[in-house]
Amino acid sequence: MKERLNERLTRTPFRPSADARADYETDGTTFLQYLARRAAKTVILEPLQQLLAVRRPGGPIPAAALVCFAYYAVAASTSYGRGYRQPSFSSERSVSETDRETSSAITAKSVGARGDLAAEISAEVEGVGRFVGNERILGTTVGLRGLGMAAPSQFSFQTTRGRGAPLLAWRGEARGTVTTELAPSLRGTTVRAYGSLALSDDAGSTGKATLNREGEVSITVTDRSGGVYTLNAPLK
Repeated sequence: MKERLNERLTRTPFRPSADARADYETDGTTFLQYLARRAAKTVILEPLQQLLAVRRPGGPIPAAALVCFAYYAVAASTSYGRGYRQPSFSSERSVSETDRETSSAITAKSVGARGDLAAEISAEVEGVGRFVGNERILGTTVGLRGLGMAAPSQFSFQTTRGRGAPLLAWRGEARGTVTTELAPSLRGTTVRAYGSLALSDDAGSTGKATLNREGEVSITVTDRSGGVYTLNAPLK
């Protein structure tokens, strides 16, 4: 079986679009505020409530849930578009934000030693579960394509039991490196990213998510019985 999810996601599921998010994410924000607001796209995770529902006709689909989680992990790990500003750095150790679309609580904490840019970002999606991301920025490189900032990262999502329809106890993980670039152009600086994440979950599904500089995400997940789930969608 091969399930293409593209038809179900014909455009970016979070609004406003990347360029319109610029002021929200980086206008006067600190580095931790930027990380928290960058993750304020938790509407992407809402399909998990149906995909992992115990009473879902045909049963839960962990592999499709892994695709959904992977798409959010990529979207939450970078910005994309024109007009972004450099966040300021401060001595704060933790900040909290509320996703304007879903009211999910998002927290970004500094977990690095002195001089080490490392952070933990968490998002509580009511009635669904908890997302946690850990990333460490290795530094800035200068190349022909602009300034690059590689960030080895680990992401996870785990369902929580609570009110509402019961969900499958499930945990998905993603590991890899996403590099964000500041690329000069005639229209100003453009923020973009590229990289890949290895995917797995506790139901035996495995896969890979890839992001290119054009803002296109390609995700392929294979479940334990050999079924393949794919998604190709834009971050723009």
